[in-house]
Amino acid sequence: MKILKSVITYCIFISLIAVSAGCTEKIIIKEVAAPPAPVANSRVIFFDEFDSQDTALRNVWRSNGKAHWVWQGQTDSMLAGCENGCLKQNSEDIRALNAVMYVATPQISNATIKTKTRIKYDTSVSPTQEELKNLRYFIGTGIVFRMVDENNYYMFRLAGEAGCVLGKMVNGEWIDIQNPRRLDFLEGGRVKPNNWYRLQVKVYGNNIQCFINDSPVINVSDNQFSVGRFGLCTFKCFADFEFIEVSEY
Repeated sequence: MKILKSVITYCIFISLIAVSAGCTEKIIIKEVAAPPAPVANSRVIFFDEFDSQDTALRNVWRSNGKAHWVWQGQTDSMLAGCENGCLKQNSEDIRALNAVMYVATPQISNATIKTKTRIKYDTSVSPTQEELKNLRYFIGTGIVFRMVDENNYYMFRLAGEAGCVLGKMVNGEWIDIQNPRRLDFLEGGRVKPNNWYRLQVKVYGNNIQCFINDSPVINVSDNQFSVGRFGLCTFKCFADFEFIEVSEY
């Protein structure tokens, strides 16, 4: 009996070691906080699916003068996902940093902004070392919100294959707020060019939450801007946007 008890005790001890060892694996961040606002009371105040045949909303959009923005329907297999139309940014000029297309009115304070976007990149051409570095760490598409003017706004965007970034432009100077790397979301997978991603920003008071494919990746407080315009952005890359939806609460 004593021998049997010793064997059982030893087996339990070994099991505990095994469980503990399993707990040392990297934990994927999937929840950062509860929703910051009463979403049930929200109402959609703006929606544009960039239908290439529908020009009703064209005149509400403004550019900050960087890059080249067009409304375009599907013309070949490379535009799959743009059957009805997409807003496209067709310039990767390295001088066109933070190219922004924004809506002149209405302005928002507490709101949820959603879009579906992808980085366009020709993988059939061998990139230069500079282009490869941009692809891995910098280029991206995203959302601009509480935009006071072209030199003052918040921005959340993808940041190369390696992650994403939330920051703000203050008097023309960029400031990082948070810069999560890919190991902290998307189950460690890399952000892939030509793949569609759903981006979302929830901003309520000083709280800002950012999501990729419905997974929360950022939850911070910042009080730099309280109200402003909203829009879309690119950084050193071609891009497609399938729609934008803005809900206010």
